[in-house]
Amino acid sequence: MGTDPVDVETWERQRRQALDALVQTLAATDVDMDTDPLDFLPVLDRFVAGQDFAGFDQDDWLWLHTALGAYLAQVLIVRHHARWDTATDERGVDYRLVMTGLDGHEHAVSPMDIVYDDFQHLPPVVLRMLATAERTAHVLPDPHG
Repeated sequence: MGTDPVDVETWERQRRQALDALVQTLAATDVDMDTDPLDFLPVLDRFVAGQDFAGFDQDDWLWLHTALGAYLAQVLIVRHHARWDTATDERGVDYRLVMTGLDGHEHAVSPMDIVYDDFQHLPPVVLRMLATAERTAHVLPDPHG
């Protein structure tokens, strides 16, 4: 895993700025995102559910993608002690979170990929994205045994 601390620090700073802007925009400043970001889930879910996706332009989709990726990352960092890492693929640098699953192995999750994949099934559902991220990281018990 090729972590470049400068790039990851910049990525994390920009992610926090996007998340803070989202919290401010949705007037949820009473939520402590560093203690329990799940307290923000109902606010974010209502916001996403209330969008007119048919009227979205490319900038709207990019903003929502970034905001949702920032939120997913916050949940994984706070609740599952995830840390940033990078990988390179045909798209370039992929910023992903690495955490130890219940199986004792490390698993990587790209919040931006999780959001992108969920956008294929409109309307996007924040809880579905979060569940996908947590299943991918193996941090939830397998409901099927």
